[in-house]
Amino acid sequence: MPSRIRVLASRTVRSLYRRLPLPLPVKWRLKSFLYRRLGRFLKDSANYQQWLAQTAAVRPATVQTADPVALPPQPVPPPLLNIGPEGVAGLAAALRFPAPENPQVSIIIPAFNQVEYTVRCLATIQRRPAAADCEIIVVDDASSDATEALLSSVPGLRYVRNPENRGFLRTANHGAEQARGRYLLFLNNDTQVLPGWLDRLLEVFATVPDTGIVGAKLIYPSGHLQEAGAALRPDGTVDLIGLNDDPAKPLYNGGPRTVDHCSGACLLIETALFRELGGFDERYAPAYYEDCDLSLRVIERGRKVTYQPAAEVIHHLSITTNQDGHKLRQIERNRTLYLERWGETLKTRDQVRLIAFYLPQYHPIPENDHWWGKGFTEWTNVTKAIPNFAGHYQPRLPADLGFYDLRVPEVRDEQAALARRYGVYGFCYYYYWFAGKRLLNRPLDEVAQSGHPDFPFCVCWANENWSRRWDGLDSEILIAQEHSDEDDLNFIQSLEPALRDRRYIRVNDRPLLLVYRISLLPDPARTADLWRRYSRESGLGELYLAAVQSFGVTDDPRSLGFDAAVEFPPHAMAVLAEPPAKMLNPDFQGMFFDYPATADFFMNRPPMPYPFFRTAMTSWDNTARRQNAGNIFLNAEPEYYERWLKRLVDETRWFRQGDERLLFINAWNEWAEGAHLEPDRQYGHRYLEATRNALGSLKC
Repeated sequence: MPSRIRVLASRTVRSLYRRLPLPLPVKWRLKSFLYRRLGRFLKDSANYQQWLAQTAAVRPATVQTADPVALPPQPVPPPLLNIGPEGVAGLAAALRFPAPENPQVSIIIPAFNQVEYTVRCLATIQRRPAAADCEIIVVDDASSDATEALLSSVPGLRYVRNPENRGFLRTANHGAEQARGRYLLFLNNDTQVLPGWLDRLLEVFATVPDTGIVGAKLIYPSGHLQEAGAALRPDGTVDLIGLNDDPAKPLYNGGPRTVDHCSGACLLIETALFRELGGFDERYAPAYYEDCDLSLRVIERGRKVTYQPAAEVIHHLSITTNQDGHKLRQIERNRTLYLERWGETLKTRDQVRLIAFYLPQYHPIPENDHWWGKGFTEWTNVTKAIPNFAGHYQPRLPADLGFYDLRVPEVRDEQAALARRYGVYGFCYYYYWFAGKRLLNRPLDEVAQSGHPDFPFCVCWANENWSRRWDGLDSEILIAQEHSDEDDLNFIQSLEPALRDRRYIRVNDRPLLLVYRISLLPDPARTADLWRRYSRESGLGELYLAAVQSFGVTDDPRSLGFDAAVEFPPHAMAVLAEPPAKMLNPDFQGMFFDYPATADFFMNRPPMPYPFFRTAMTSWDNTARRQNAGNIFLNAEPEYYERWLKRLVDETRWFRQGDERLLFINAWNEWAEGAHLEPDRQYGHRYLEATRNALGSLKC
């Protein structure tokens, strides 16, 4: 079909589709039905490719409201073992355990009074036995109740009694001294274990290299989550990950994950390592902060603290202690000791590096002059936009920095100063390379050559064709990509000055390089290998390669020779919305999406089984580029963006470690797509303030 006829037919079909007197969900199902059956005839259609991207990961839901707040459902309470008519004594009398000569695990249960909880804990261990050989050691800290009478003669149980009350810490250490197992499992007496708990904990040592400590998912008797691991904060507080949330949420499940800390309520460690470290440090006696201190000493040894979501334990929490004045004074005393030792370490570990995508198309180049007219920059698009419906915020006009020109060094300095002031760590410059032809490279070149601004940066190769539709798809191509081994080598050589720059962002001392559309590389693994070999041979060291999840790509980047993936909203998981009631543009053929619902969708993505960096989107409206066919996100406000970003900051802080605590923002200055942190005339600094608020006490 000739190009002009195809374009006319496409516009006609879109117009008819938009005017169908059907609800949005019905229209979406109709379009999906047709595309699934006629897709092979439409593979070159930009609209078909867009539909593929929207449905690649998750089929979009539909919304009509902007309310992102919904009360979570009440979690299902776990199966608790309660004391029946036989009473505590009857339940204790039924306890019996194997007594292996060479146990793999020594389960150490410190106990002080509350015998009914201790007996129920032991009964669940008996009823849910592990495959591993275990010995069970109850260390009675001079209880005054029936603990000794009921437990001292339980078959197979090793019962040890302190002659006087020594406190939790020394009691736990005393139990470890008696242990014969290869592993120590510290278990509070106010817990109840669930099926498979111990075997799942042990699996981590076999599957996760350098594991030092493994902790379980702790659940309240109500069914609410107590912790999915914990984050240690610079002020000495401990953030219990997921506290009071639903433990079934994808965020708290999946495979084992590295965390700062796992509670001593259920903690598995190699016996040899525990003894090498001297056990729980008795400076914290009688209790509090000893398990946090142990986690940090394990990490200091180069080992990992790992949360295992498949191991579940019910924890009543602090049954054997009271929140009285003495306990609070002891907590405060130990917090001071803990911060004296670990304060600087905690500050360093708390950092989350926030990186904003940065568009350099704010200076004229000969190619854009030829394609779009003399003097064209992104501002040309921005200023010509007009509202498509009543209340539509267009055009978006800059405030503080004005209609800047990126050839001016002072502009770049002001951008960096503004970003730093509100917590942004660095910029990720889009880099345009077309088989040896570079476009819009002047700002990055001058940043690298001049040493200014003194602000971290990295590069994302925007490796798609340039088209007249501004969508990177194969229609009306202005300049195309041409891939080859020679081109791959020339590309990485062109970046060498930037990669050597002291400001260049690194992950574990490896320069971070992003690729926008990895699916367009003929052989991504071959390209990655060529880049890596050149970098090593030229003295750049090892690269850290990240694949942007654009256009619905969610493949494991490691299978393609890359190290990690970078999320890229709104691609693939945008949530559709009904069109506004009062349209002003009768020719509009675009689509509407709901920003708060899309944010919720992205926030609640399940964990990826590969290294994965999250991204928050400020807003999105590309009317300036595609007046009659744009994608517009309704209800985008700084408050919703702040909520999204804060969630990702927390998640990054919880589940990423060290240099991999990276988080991206789309974008710093995508003005023609309505995605910008830079101040505008309507919102001023509110998006920047939301960024700083979301970071909270974290320093970037």
